[in-house]
Amino acid sequence: MWKQFLIPPKREYVFIGVLLFALVLDVFVFSNHVALFVVAALSALPTIWSGLKSLKEKRISIDTFNGFALLVTFVTWEITSAAFINLMLSFARLLDWYTESRTHHAVEELLKLKPTKAIKDVCGTLQEVDVEEVKKDDVLVVKTGARVPVDGIVVYGFGLVNEASVTGESALVKKVMGDELFSSTLNESGALKMKVTHIGKDSIIERMAALIDEAAKHKSKTQRIADRFAQVFLPLIGIIGVITFIVTRDINMTIALFLVACADDIAVSIPLAMTASLGQAAKRGVIVKGGQWLDALGKIKVLVLDKTGTLTHGKLEVTGVDMFGSFSQKEFWRLLGATEKFSEHPMGRAVLREAAQHVQDIPEPDDFRVLTSDGVWARIGTTEVAIGDEGLFEHLTLSFSEDLKKKYQQLQSIHQETTLLVFINLQCVGFIRVGDKARPEAVAAIHNLKSLGLERIIMLTGDNEHVAQQVASAVGIKEFRSSMTPEGKYAELERIRSKRVIAMIGDGINDAPALARADVGIAMGGGGTAVAVETADVVILTDNLARLPEMIQLGRRTTSVIRGDIVMWFISNAIGFTLVFTGIFGPALAALFNFITDFFPIINSTRLFGWGSFTKKIASLVNHKKGLH
Repeated sequence: MWKQFLIPPKREYVFIGVLLFALVLDVFVFSNHVALFVVAALSALPTIWSGLKSLKEKRISIDTFNGFALLVTFVTWEITSAAFINLMLSFARLLDWYTESRTHHAVEELLKLKPTKAIKDVCGTLQEVDVEEVKKDDVLVVKTGARVPVDGIVVYGFGLVNEASVTGESALVKKVMGDELFSSTLNESGALKMKVTHIGKDSIIERMAALIDEAAKHKSKTQRIADRFAQVFLPLIGIIGVITFIVTRDINMTIALFLVACADDIAVSIPLAMTASLGQAAKRGVIVKGGQWLDALGKIKVLVLDKTGTLTHGKLEVTGVDMFGSFSQKEFWRLLGATEKFSEHPMGRAVLREAAQHVQDIPEPDDFRVLTSDGVWARIGTTEVAIGDEGLFEHLTLSFSEDLKKKYQQLQSIHQETTLLVFINLQCVGFIRVGDKARPEAVAAIHNLKSLGLERIIMLTGDNEHVAQQVASAVGIKEFRSSMTPEGKYAELERIRSKRVIAMIGDGINDAPALARADVGIAMGGGGTAVAVETADVVILTDNLARLPEMIQLGRRTTSVIRGDIVMWFISNAIGFTLVFTGIFGPALAALFNFITDFFPIINSTRLFGWGSFTKKIASLVNHKKGLH
């Protein structure tokens, strides 16, 4: 049973409690340095052991720095000083444990939101089944107050869904036919029938849990800043100490010098700053896979963006409609919705989503056929409807006048979007333009990125130049490259590489090579492919581009706070060294001075826990920009 006290956090709780008790006894009751030495020596073992391991690996870490200071206190019998240093380092290890355990707790809480049961529609009969039994393409029913069991697409009904568990946004999202549903989200109003698209490890909730776990594995890299600090200043302090002893021959002055310089505050404050910032990013729906990427985010000067799925939604939507038949708008969309109800083509789902905006109750077709890749045909009662491109004429005998043909060709050349023909009872009654719309937050996000001082913002896309120009102009980007292959994107990133930090943001498999090549790879994680998400260093789970300027600001603020911590260490050391060299401080006062000044950088780092109020200001700015556009 005693072994459980040798591992965190119980070990740290024991060390802190016993050290405080021993210090109180030593200072206020009776001076017994032997008992305090035993307690201090035992609590110093984790730090000294970690420092020796670093030396064995031929590197100097922050634990090497602090372990050296502890050994000096023991050799010179400055036991009270050793106790103070160990107390601070025990708090540092406790913080490290807290960060790791909080990550595991977050994953557990996330997975608890995932339902264990689902209601399956089997030929009109509803059956409750285990979620593990659900398969792709199954049809499920999600009632009011129920959580969505797996990822899917709405095929019937209407609902208001709370997606806070996935996006962090508490506002209810309207869901109609053709819209995506994410596992663990809550249907607060209405009833939905959904077709399953992703299950198990492929569902968004499982992917989020895996990402949080991966970020935790990279957590140790947040210590690199503290270790780099130790690699520079431990040798420097050692040289100053040796020179001091040679010149003064005063061992007490030399010891006091080392005690003032002990960097136990840096060992706490830098990981604390990183912990606070990574937590703030997670609250905004962004997973940063380690502190070094947070640091890199703040240094971005060149941003390369993929178009589809990043600047645009990445899914087709109806962008325009021309009606010239005798049908009312409601009847027109009722017939079109019924025709596309069973279509699995992205364009068909776009038409179905638009129809659901105009008609609440869309009937099922009495007959339905997919006309290869040219379109669909359906019969609703006695009415026949065909939707598709010019290939429809190869399957059906349709009436299409020369005037309508010219108008159709003009629309295609002007808009550079897919234009679908709509025929009802063999007569052409309308054109529907389908395209990928720019994200509503993209304009404000690009404006905010420019205001942050980014030197270049470049859009890459596989689309033709006309489409690329259209999207770039719409969101305010001047530089773009069109007709790009995955290899071309990679080569372009190589071409523009410089001493400036370059970030690449994308969402597809074709973006993965460029994401890996960039200094900072950023993936749009909500609709992004697994390959892109795994390759990226930062994942925006909310698919909200407005989060990017927020994260750059967070990275800069974190770097600023850490620099402030180091400046405070320098100032306190300068004051401490002066007091030591003038003979005012001996070892005991030097240790007390070190303990008191330890709290200044730690308090400075805690400011990052209040960064949420700062993001609210950014969010209000983004909303203001949206209103302007």
